Amino acid sequence: MNNKNMSFLSSQFVFGILIIAVGIIFMLDNLQIIDAGTVLYFWPTLLIVFGVSKAAQSTNRSGQIFGWIFIAVGALMLLDRMDIINFRIWDWWPVILIIVGVNFLRGSRSRFQMKTEFSSQPPFPSAEDGNSYIRNTALMSGVKRIITSKDFRGGELSALMGGCEVDLRDAEMKGSQVVIDVNIIMGGLELRIPTGWTVVVETTPIMGGVEDRSYPAKDGTGKRLVLTGTIIMGGIEVKN
Repeated sequence: MNNKNMSFLSSQFVFGILIIAVGIIFMLDNLQIIDAGTVLYFWPTLLIVFGVSKAAQSTNRSGQIFGWIFIAVGALMLLDRMDIINFRIWDWWPVILIIVGVNFLRGSRSRFQMKTEFSSQPPFPSAEDGNSYIRNTALMSGVKRIITSKDFRGGELSALMGGCEVDLRDAEMKGSQVVIDVNIIMGGLELRIPTGWTVVVETTPIMGGVEDRSYPAKDGTGKRLVLTGTIIMGGIEVKN
């Protein structure tokens, strides 16, 4: 199947088909043709179908992981309804904390690797350039930063029931790519970037997401801003 045909099988398209299918089931139930309760008893199958579509269509690792989470949850719930296993989804909410912790550890490892890579040129703020590497945490509060560094090298942003606003429109990067690691829990991030930068989303969203409204370079040769980390019940908005 070529890419043109695959485009019709996006997760949004599949989600729309699933909604239509549920509507048809309820309509047939109202017409007393089928019993909607019996059919919808196995509704976790919808999660599996959506997860397969998400994992197959995603071009980045975070999207694939998100799809596999849907598949795993749907499969476990389906097995529970078939009395094969005993599974209650609310027993597994601490997994969210584990995911957040793992991402913090991964961010720490990334900082160590960056420090090694730039051993002769520290990636952290210096006396000459105090904002080449941003590191901020918004804990039930707000953080606003304007970055004007001509050697911007990425950073770490965390928001717990708070928000961060970061303006990078006057910043420049010497290399071709920088990474900003984000960890957002019930919060948000507004990120303004220069026109021509390309945003690469590698975050893991859980009841959250990223909205990219920026304008990348038309020839595909622009600088790359990579977003990694976890978003839980929150969001990121990127614009110029």
